[in-house]
Amino acid sequence: MSQIEEQQNSRSALALGAVQFFFTLGWTVYVIYLPELLKAAGIAASWLPWLLMADQLIFAVMDIAFGAVADRVTEGYRKLAHLLLWLTTVSVGAFLLLPMLAGVSPGLLLLVLAIWVVSASVLRAPTMVLLAKRAKAAQQGRLVVWYAGGMALASALSPFFGLVLKGADPRLPFALSALTLLAAVFVLLRVVNAQPDQPENDAPAPLAFSAFLPLLLILGLAVFGFQVHAFVNAAPLYLLHAGKESLPWLMPLLWLGFFTALLGVGRLVKRVGPLPVAAAGILLTALASYAVVKVGSLELLVLLQVLAGAGWALAFAGLMERASADGTRGAEGMFMGSFFAVTAVGSFARIGFATQYLPDFKGIQFALPAALLLAAGVLAVLYALKRQKSRS
Repeated sequence: MSQIEEQQNSRSALALGAVQFFFTLGWTVYVIYLPELLKAAGIAASWLPWLLMADQLIFAVMDIAFGAVADRVTEGYRKLAHLLLWLTTVSVGAFLLLPMLAGVSPGLLLLVLAIWVVSASVLRAPTMVLLAKRAKAAQQGRLVVWYAGGMALASALSPFFGLVLKGADPRLPFALSALTLLAAVFVLLRVVNAQPDQPENDAPAPLAFSAFLPLLLILGLAVFGFQVHAFVNAAPLYLLHAGKESLPWLMPLLWLGFFTALLGVGRLVKRVGPLPVAAAGILLTALASYAVVKVGSLELLVLLQVLAGAGWALAFAGLMERASADGTRGAEGMFMGSFFAVTAVGSFARIGFATQYLPDFKGIQFALPAALLLAAGVLAVLYALKRQKSRS
């Protein structure tokens, strides 16, 4: 690879990470202010979890739909880029309107909210597909790392956003989030448009989708387990050793471990392959999730949370890179769309568990993540061995 190609690929990956960073921050702003918007519209607070769950279901459906469209359009890159830009503009407009419509009509607020969720879905799988269709297979790992890195950095900043935005007029953060995201998408499209196609005549055909289904099962179990650990159990565990005022400083540490591990995941994947890396990461996260319940000090809890984040980086990046490679060439959209749809279903399950079923499952609340992750890790090991055997 020439130095110019290397620079172009680096810029594309960085632009992809920026889009995911601003998209995740926008989602954070939305979640912070949604209770206030519902109250202003006269919608009962009991609808909050149901709306968040509906958002995830819409994401799941649209991830698959957009993925299928991306694979079937002729002149794929050009039409996909136009679709991305057009729907991002619609999404930004809807997002800007949300805080303005809260006091006007509950029906209008929900309509614009649905438009935003549907149109914003284009920023999930399609952004990755857009670059994957023009990059060589060997460059997929860099795209995965920056995609995940953008999400991780935004997730680490989320607790601080909650503090800074508390009591602020929602119109300003909504506007800043929307406009910075639109700018990031413009930059991404500009960078990718300047990058020539890098076809590979010897690239393998996409894997049969039926052979890809075990990976989606592994991902579903792992995502649900990790999300319960990170978003449901982490705060109560920290509160056993620290005051509530310390949570904004403690909660991001898991994502610090995630981002730090991402820096080295590419080398590991090249050396041993994405599935072994993913399996090891899932099992490491399972071990950390189990051990956090047993520790007696804040220092050990912090260490284990950082290890859980590092393990999840290996797991997520390994599974995502395997999914991207399995879809090369011609089925990137369906494979990546299905991948992100499963992550959305995992979020749906976590929100439902935390808001509807947690009181009935208090006895297994802290054991559940480790059990799910252990099951996913064992399946990942078996799946990796099966794939290796089929190649030999």
